[in-house]
Amino acid sequence: MTDLFREVEEDLRREQFSKLWEKYGAWVLGLAVAIVLATAAVVGWRAWVHSAQVADSAAYDAAVKETAEAAPAEAAEAFAALAAELDGGYKTLARLQEADRRLAAGEADAARAIYEQVSSDGGVPDIMRGLAAVKAGFLVIDTASYEDMKARMAPLASGGSPWRQNALELVALAAMRAGEWQEADTRVKEIIADPTTPASLRDRAHVIQVLIAPHLPRAAEEGEAVAPASGEPAPEEDTQSETQDAPVSPAATE
Repeated sequence: MTDLFREVEEDLRREQFSKLWEKYGAWVLGLAVAIVLATAAVVGWRAWVHSAQVADSAAYDAAVKETAEAAPAEAAEAFAALAAELDGGYKTLARLQEADRRLAAGEADAARAIYEQVSSDGGVPDIMRGLAAVKAGFLVIDTASYEDMKARMAPLASGGSPWRQNALELVALAAMRAGEWQEADTRVKEIIADPTTPASLRDRAHVIQVLIAPHLPRAAEEGEAVAPASGEPAPEEDTQSETQDAPVSPAATE
C-alpha cells in the first residue's frame, strides 16, 4: 500500500514538473544561455584588453628606444603621433613624453598646454594628473599670481597626494614673489616636518627658509632696535671702587 502511494506521489510530481517546464522551460533555457554568453563576453573582453595593453606597452617601449638619440622636436612629433594611436595609461605617458620633449626643444607654451590638459583630464589616474600639474606649475612660477598657484596646487597640497611636497614648494615660491612671507614660511615648515619628504626637496626647503627669515616680523623687529644718538654722552662709569682703591695723600689726612 505504501509503495502505491509513493508511486502516485511521484507521478504527481512528474506531472507538476512537466507543466512547469512547459510554462517556464523556454525562460530557463534563455537565462542559462544568457549567463553563458555574458561569461564568455567578459572573458573575451578581458583577453582583448590585456592583448591591447601588451601591444600598447610594446609600441610605447619601441618609441622610447627609437627617440633616445633623436632631436627633441623630432621626438615630440613621434610621441604625438603615438598618443593618437594609443588608449588608456600609455596614451597619457606618450602625451607627457611629448610635453617633455617640446620643453627640451624650447616650446614651453606647447609643453605647458599639454601638462594642463593632462592635469585636468578626469579619466587620467591621479598620480599622472598630479605630475602634470606640478610640471605645469614650475613653468608658470615666474608669471602666475599667488592666488592662481594656490588654486592650481590645492588638490595636491591639502591631501595625501605623492606630489604634496612639490605642491607646497610651488605655493611657497609664489608666496615669496607676492611678499606673503609668513605664508611662505608656513608652507616650507610643512615640507621640512614631513618625514616622507625627499632629501633633495628638504634641502631646497631649508634654502628657501633662509631666504624668508629676514622678512618675517620677528626678524624685522630685531633689526629696528634703537641705537644711541651720536651726540649722547656715554653712561657714567662707576668710579666708586676706583676711588676707594686709590692711595690717600698725606695732605688729605692732615
